[in-house]
Amino acid sequence: MTGPLPSCPNCGGEVEINVRIGPEFVDDPYLPAGRHLQDWLASTARARLLILEFGAGFNTPGVIRRPGEHLTRQNPHTRLVRVNPTRPETPADLAGQTLSVPADTDHLLDALTVPHPAPDPTVAS
Repeated sequence: MTGPLPSCPNCGGEVEINVRIGPEFVDDPYLPAGRHLQDWLASTARARLLILEFGAGFNTPGVIRRPGEHLTRQNPHTRLVRVNPTRPETPADLAGQTLSVPADTDHLLDALTVPHPAPDPTVAS
């Protein structure tokens, strides 16, 4: 690599990140992990599962939002927590299994990770 951007090792042309923007997307590197995930999900079909979704919008809802909703529908023990400052809504049919959090992910995680002093065991509560 001679410049700030990598070039194709075959033709020397410009390269792009591998994102789902068109037919150029290459699935092959992701297929083994996808199969592993499917096997794991099948093995935990009756287990309790918590899906934490942070900031997924509607640019590509079929990648994060809809699969999470689908998994939640398939298992009554699954819960979906959707954190999104502008689009936290969840489908009505999942009302008992979802929590919509209308917050910015950075602010929420900062608030959740603030150190809290341990309770003093010598003080009665």
